[in-house]
Amino acid sequence: MSHSHGIYLANCSTIEHGTASEILLSFWEALCWQGQVWSSFIMGTRRVQHVDLESSLEARIQFLHSFLDFTSNDITTLLGGGKYIRPSIPSIVDSFYKKLLSYDVTANHFGTRSSGYEGAVDKTPHGSSPQMEYRKLILRGYLQKLFSDASKMEYWEYLDKVGIKHASSPLQTSQPTSQCMDIAFIHLGASLGYLQDLLNEAILLHPRLKSERKLALVKAVGKIIWIQNDLFARWQVQDSGGKRLVQPKVSESGGLESGGYLESEGYLHGTNVLARAENVGMEPETPMEEIGCPFDDAFGKR
Repeated sequence: MSHSHGIYLANCSTIEHGTASEILLSFWEALCWQGQVWSSFIMGTRRVQHVDLESSLEARIQFLHSFLDFTSNDITTLLGGGKYIRPSIPSIVDSFYKKLLSYDVTANHFGTRSSGYEGAVDKTPHGSSPQMEYRKLILRGYLQKLFSDASKMEYWEYLDKVGIKHASSPLQTSQPTSQCMDIAFIHLGASLGYLQDLLNEAILLHPRLKSERKLALVKAVGKIIWIQNDLFARWQVQDSGGKRLVQPKVSESGGLESGGYLESEGYLHGTNVLARAENVGMEPETPMEEIGCPFDDAFGKR
């Protein structure tokens, strides 16, 4: 700013001697200089790209990875950290559902039969209710999945499926379906925040993890949680007419034509991904070179 002002003031002092065209040219050069500085401030050294966040899941994940700096380092950290966090998962799950059952607005969701559960239902749910045991089973599998291989698109497809399974408005289909859980976004956000707090506590208090690994793991988990939060929002946000900005293609029978979003919980494309996640090796010595983030270069080198 001081540089451009200097040019402008210098031009003013030459008004009596310079031509009008010379003065205008100098003033235009000053404006161009300001514009270049502002453009550099906004864009840095990278070209600003248009991102159509609703075009596809992959485009959305690419953007989130780039913006949050989610790289192969985070993938390696999650795989290695899973070995240490896995023993804490049962207690994390118990604490999580204890919190949800302590508020009527969240406990009410468990008084009815949820998606994928066909067993007995306790109308006044508590920690040992049959439906709560089922929900705990699903969450344990979900947490195992979070610490599995995030370099595969299947990982993000499953997190997106979790988003649609919790959708709070009915799918646009000619056949009624009860496969979505109808959870308000405020409850999803609050639940994710509490889950992140429980995970951070397990990481930070772990006696065998060094400080630098704790920091890396907390950061990686935070990125995953916020991407999951966005994938909840993806199926919740509506336009002014009450229509979802993203709407899955649903067949007449009530199932998705592609993508497998309405499969039973824990399944993706016909495979039980939660059961498989429990069997994935999570050795902390996994070399970084063996694990690549498919979106590292999607937005150019940083």
